Amino acid sequence: MAQIEKVISYFKKLCSIPRASGDERKVSDYIAEFARARGLAVTQDQNYNLIIRKPATIPDAGEPVILQGHLDMVYVKEDGSSHIYEDGIEVTEDEEYYFADGTSLGADNGIAAAYCLAILDSDDLVHPDLEIVFTVKEEVGLVGASLIDISSLMGTRFINLDSEEEGVFYTSCAGGLRCRMIWNTETERLEDERVPLKVIFRNLTGGHSGINIGMGLGNAIVLLGRLVWLLRELPVRISALDAPGKANAIANQASVCLYVKPDDLDEVRIKLKKIEKTFQEELQYTDSICFELAEGKSAAGAEVYTEKYHADICKSLMLLPYGVSGYSFAIKDLIETSMNLGSLTSDDGKLTLLMSLRSSVASQKYMLRDKIQIIADAYSDDCIFESDYPGWQYRKESPLRDTAMALYEKLFQKKAKVAAIHAGLECGYWDEKKPGMDIISIGPDLFDVHSVNEKVSKESVARMWLYLTELLKALSKSG
Repeated sequence: MAQIEKVISYFKKLCSIPRASGDERKVSDYIAEFARARGLAVTQDQNYNLIIRKPATIPDAGEPVILQGHLDMVYVKEDGSSHIYEDGIEVTEDEEYYFADGTSLGADNGIAAAYCLAILDSDDLVHPDLEIVFTVKEEVGLVGASLIDISSLMGTRFINLDSEEEGVFYTSCAGGLRCRMIWNTETERLEDERVPLKVIFRNLTGGHSGINIGMGLGNAIVLLGRLVWLLRELPVRISALDAPGKANAIANQASVCLYVKPDDLDEVRIKLKKIEKTFQEELQYTDSICFELAEGKSAAGAEVYTEKYHADICKSLMLLPYGVSGYSFAIKDLIETSMNLGSLTSDDGKLTLLMSLRSSVASQKYMLRDKIQIIADAYSDDCIFESDYPGWQYRKESPLRDTAMALYEKLFQKKAKVAAIHAGLECGYWDEKKPGMDIISIGPDLFDVHSVNEKVSKESVARMWLYLTELLKALSKSG
């Protein structure tokens, strides 16, 4: 089997193993056993992070090189999809791409793991001593990277394989922080007759809360808050606010149940049509949206949020910042600071809004945190900040970066690009835990990650496999 065919075979195997964030035990055990079967040293910690060591294939190969990717993926599926998470994901393909049918693919970061498995399985690649690190729960706040002990690593050259654009060499990233705003919702029953009218948002694209945050995409939670606010002058009560999603994905699904007096139903429908048109006009160049209405039978005794919680939730959603709040003046077109509303869900009487804050400037991240805290103090019952992770600062001198970029240009006759990313990379933790490490982040062309439209370029996967093997060969001579 050709080496690139091995890569794809391992990728398909990894996709077949359910591995949403927090559910990495099976895939971690699979990789650990894979490595042990090949006589390699394996360290698996209690969180299922892995460190696997493979000796150099030539003498005097220089100091070790560290390769790193994460095991988990963001699992999402289309509305109405019958896909069962526990069945894993079947990889589909056409002439240009690998993708999935109605779900996210998991190429982020399954391709990196597949590259590493192919390297571990190879007996003819030239490379120095390798320390291969697999982490868990990257997609929910870089948790694995924050917990793993890397003090035993001997290498100082670190290649992260979690980038999504071929030929772009990332050398810095944003730090991040997550927040849960919570309402201990109280309800009451209405004595008069009301018609339940469920409003469901359709057709929003969604996307990565860092990479796509500046694209003008509609956020279902932001729009849901505006919808409820725009109905404030009508005698409408609400319940069942719902927007399932992830902190690091732009919310693209939402619904709310409106309880309307029968005599007001026509007026509410007209108002909803106007709101829908407003949203469509605002998003006409970047996204699309429509409302699906589901009307129930008129009855007394509807259970709705109390007027206090109705108002507090609505005011919070209207006041919370969303999107880009600042651009970098050091790197052209780089988003410096942003905020995403990722999910709004109910459980046991609690309504929880999950948010993600990002900034390459720590003080700006914490200023955004303080703004959220002020809103939370006024209009919510609790506000919890968590998963605070560091950024990764650009370094003027980087022999690894210089070698890597020169090799890319030599192999493909294309100009390589140095870039910073407005997203969380685990490189921030490596930089913090082992100061002085020389780090780059690379990867093949991935598109629409964290969504059901996720796909990866077949040609780019093959090119980056060739490139990675040639880079390891070059580093075995320059160590």
